[in-house]
Amino acid sequence: MTNRLLAFFLGALGLAGGIASACTVPVFRYALDRWPADPYRLEAPAGWMEGKAGAGLRKFLDENRTELEVLPLAEAGASARLLMPEDGPVVWSGTLDENATALLESPVRRELARRLLAGESMVWVMVSSGDDHADRKFEGILNARLEYLQGVAAIPEQDPTDPESTLGPGPGLRVGFSFMKINRDDPEEQVFLRMLAGPQGELLEKEEPFGGVVFGRGRVLGAWPAGELNEEGIDEVSLFLLGACSCRVKFQNPGWDLGIALDWDEALLAAQMEWEKNVDGSSEENEGGEPAPVEDKEPESRPEVVRIEGGEIPAGADADGERKSLKAHAAVGPVISALVALTGVLALCCLVVGRGGAKGS
Repeated sequence: MTNRLLAFFLGALGLAGGIASACTVPVFRYALDRWPADPYRLEAPAGWMEGKAGAGLRKFLDENRTELEVLPLAEAGASARLLMPEDGPVVWSGTLDENATALLESPVRRELARRLLAGESMVWVMVSSGDDHADRKFEGILNARLEYLQGVAAIPEQDPTDPESTLGPGPGLRVGFSFMKINRDDPEEQVFLRMLAGPQGELLEKEEPFGGVVFGRGRVLGAWPAGELNEEGIDEVSLFLLGACSCRVKFQNPGWDLGIALDWDEALLAAQMEWEKNVDGSSEENEGGEPAPVEDKEPESRPEVVRIEGGEIPAGADADGERKSLKAHAAVGPVISALVALTGVLALCCLVVGRGGAKGS
């Protein structure tokens, strides 16, 4: 594991390690249930948003119940800018027009939301470099490792009677990995690519592919160049998201939010209804005694995606009985043991803050 990725897990384990929480909901699902996305900031000409020119964007935000922090431009005639939450970087600058809604939606972001609402635990996104050899090599590593993880990874056993581990509305809980490959020159995805890179904006300047992982309501756990994301790193990132959510305070967890205009609460209710309908229908058989076919409702045109199927984890089932537990890379064990001993105090603080009703809990 590289120094940069190791530093990422020093922070992550400092929050999640040391003391086990009573909550057994996996990190990816806890985030989907309980972590609303932080609002992006739009610097716009004074009065633009309230006037006729901004009516389309206002309607779009209202329909999707999406918050956007609008700030007046400091200088007259300056370009409008879209900035990431808090003190995040600029992801777009230019002149606002009737296409302003594209700042918060794109084909890839719609596909990401669809997959997360369908129950995928996480979506690994690869951004190509234009170097065919490097891109094929990195894509092969990601696909092979995700296929392996799909066969051996498991989520914590869930107790449906435990109030600390109650799931919110949404799809069934399962292990599921998705892979998406994005061309870094795609004109429709330039804003999204800057959001994905987030504070690591230099990734878009390097002549090598990079990968990021998205979970929850469009939260990026991290983004890394291909040279720093080996099999061990893919395993550790994935296991962190599949593990029990020990720290339930959003701002004390690693990552940043994508700008996605979507009413997540309403979408999660619809996702639960769809999942329950499919579960009920899966037991129906046709006249020949075979399960009734499920209609493929995926759009004809969508980003290049390789889906790796995963089975449902029934509530209360023994996860070890369903699939083998994943064994971490041999070199990781001593590191994690040392980190757990060093970070117990931080985990205790995190747990106390989380139970005190801090933001994101």
